[in-house]
Amino acid sequence: MKKKSAALIYGDNPNYIDHLAPLCHYLKIPLLTNIEEIFDITKKYYPNVDVKHIENRDINFYTVKNFDNIFACTPKNMFDTEFRLQQDILNKEINIFWCPHGNSDKGKTILFFEGLKNEKNVLVYGKKMIDILKEKKVFHTIKNIFEIGNYRLDYFQKFKNHFKKIIKNEISRNISNKNLNLLYAPTWEDKEKSSSFFKYIDILLTKLPNHYNLIVKIHHNLITQNETKIEIIKLKHSKKNIMFLEDFPLIYPLLDFIDIYIGDFSSIGYDFLSFDKAMYLLKPQNKKLFSELFDIGYVIDDDNIFETLEKNKLLNPSHSSKTLIYKRKKLYDYTFKKNTDLEKLKKMIVS
Repeated sequence: MKKKSAALIYGDNPNYIDHLAPLCHYLKIPLLTNIEEIFDITKKYYPNVDVKHIENRDINFYTVKNFDNIFACTPKNMFDTEFRLQQDILNKEINIFWCPHGNSDKGKTILFFEGLKNEKNVLVYGKKMIDILKEKKVFHTIKNIFEIGNYRLDYFQKFKNHFKKIIKNEISRNISNKNLNLLYAPTWEDKEKSSSFFKYIDILLTKLPNHYNLIVKIHHNLITQNETKIEIIKLKHSKKNIMFLEDFPLIYPLLDFIDIYIGDFSSIGYDFLSFDKAMYLLKPQNKKLFSELFDIGYVIDDDNIFETLEKNKLLNPSHSSKTLIYKRKKLYDYTFKKNTDLEKLKKMIVS
């Protein structure tokens, strides 16, 4: 009997959309969610993806009854926490395919990848993630590893015209087209204290020169943790050249549009390696943390963010020395397998 597959976003996790929606397109499977906002966002930004909103009271039985394979950004043990009862009642074990939601350097000082121990199926972008799994001593406990490359970049390139229209309508027409566009995309404040947001946000907003547009992409978890604080920050810094992005899942279309990226430990830094543009990294609150991106970007550990930007613009107008271009390419090739190959995966989920 042919097996049925779907991807699942269970609960309020819109940060998973940009990772699972493109995968659904390539694998020709639906995306299930019990959150109406996630359904609406997916419909709006990924119109070619078959997304289904299942009511909260129904989603557990619906998922287990109708599907054999589930692609999720959470491992099997977390899935079972919510779906064990339904699997037992229906006498059916769901096969989980874990999908990464980014390729950051998190989890070096806390338990993170250890949660994938004894997982049956794990998707990875390339060698970098494999080496992390080996370092965490879980690689050899995983039954099937699928190197899937940078399928999200491929998806962006495939539907580039659609995404460029969204960027034009929602971003570029709302800011000055004479300015350089900066993106600040910090990660959220996890147990490792890897976020730079509260350390630098006031400096970025108050010292922003008039000839820059600053787009601040706020991580959903950061909003959940500090909703009131963030609202106060937004109200305090309402300027024509500042834009706050929330509930905006698109990463690659945004990176294609901007001129300069400012980040920290967010996995978006690795996505940005696809573009030969200037990268500035703010040291997180936990100064013991290290990212391989620190070797290929300009690392800032003081308040002189814009002074550093201006200085590097004068020294190097193209933002890219030959050494930096080489280093970026090398790290990109280490992070993402050269070709996106989902055929092995497609065959497995229907056999």
